[in-house]
Amino acid sequence: MPPIFYAVPVFMAFLLLELLASRWMGRPVYRLHDAVTSLNIGFISEAVRSLVKMVTVIFYALFVERVGTFQFDMSQPWVWVLAFFMYDFLYYWAHRAGHEVRLLWAAHVVHHSSEDFNLSTALRQSSTNQLFYWIFYVPMAVVGIPVQVFVTVALLSAIYQFFVHTQLVPKLGWVDRIFVTPSNHRCHHGRNDYCIDVNYGFTLIIWDRMFGTYAEERDDEPVVYGLQTPLRSWNPVWANLKNYAQIWHGVCNTPGWKNKLMEVFATPAWTPDGVPKTVLPESSRTERFETPAPKWQKLYALMAYLVGFVLFMHWLSVTNGLTVPMRASYGLLLAINAFSLSRMFAGRRWSVEIEALRALLMFGALASGQWFSPVSSQAQIVAVVAGLISLALLAKTAGEQRPAVAKFQSLEGA
Repeated sequence: MPPIFYAVPVFMAFLLLELLASRWMGRPVYRLHDAVTSLNIGFISEAVRSLVKMVTVIFYALFVERVGTFQFDMSQPWVWVLAFFMYDFLYYWAHRAGHEVRLLWAAHVVHHSSEDFNLSTALRQSSTNQLFYWIFYVPMAVVGIPVQVFVTVALLSAIYQFFVHTQLVPKLGWVDRIFVTPSNHRCHHGRNDYCIDVNYGFTLIIWDRMFGTYAEERDDEPVVYGLQTPLRSWNPVWANLKNYAQIWHGVCNTPGWKNKLMEVFATPAWTPDGVPKTVLPESSRTERFETPAPKWQKLYALMAYLVGFVLFMHWLSVTNGLTVPMRASYGLLLAINAFSLSRMFAGRRWSVEIEALRALLMFGALASGQWFSPVSSQAQIVAVVAGLISLALLAKTAGEQRPAVAKFQSLEGA
């Protein structure tokens, strides 16, 4: 099993604990649509990135073998310490480039698209950043850091990073000055002016202090989360592709080769005529994107998420035994599931009917035993029961969603 198979249930347990703790503290930090969107983006991301990560690890190993300068003994603790500091330092520059170069920002922006900040936000990861970010770690391979050490340090750092995505932990004094903590990472995710392009560290915040990109969370101006140009969508596919589409549109419609290159490699704030991009006015910075969430839709969303979670865990359990096309096909189904659910969240026309058809086909395939690995008789029975419950919830949702959407649209237009 890949390590993520064991990590995901732990993440889900802490996510539930944060949800319960926030309710108990009277500080609700979760919204259903946003949290489910974040988790679905995470599922899609892992499905896509698993294919790319396999290739990048192979490239890293080849670099170590062919051009590695030194040979390191992994049993020596100092080798792991060196690898940790090198990885953290290089991550700072990779992360900073992800905010300061348009093409890399297009890969990274999905992580910042949530207008909430909680542990589910940590799982809202890009499906495409693996295409670019591996380049920043080539120096570790050139030095000769063993691939096993590199992968382990990267995994442990990612686990640490998960836990800093929370509003429930206050400032921590001297710890905030050395490590990346929830306080200074909250600042990184803000769309307040003082939060833009700061606090890039992964585990250590010392690099930001050294290179002038550190900002402290302000008590007199609470962080407002999200993008200055909001996504305004629950669509996990569009969240990954929106900025690439904007770059492509800019390249096709901007005159002059210099400007075309700038559309790809300039800072995200660059415009051909030098006029700043349109962003939310200060008076609108606290508004969050929301759509109607009727009772039955909420129940169905929870049901659909649980089914998606089970399928994702099954995908993780069988992925090493699948061919690349089969693995990609399974990942595509996970993406279709998430995309269909997002359409229902947004109240799109025919979205409930399309979701019912998707559920019927998927549960029918599971019940028939035709899936990516043999389906047990017990699992077939569960699929039939889950399918019937899903269709019943969708029937209820259809009855309440159209009036709710119509009322919402009339209020928006008022």
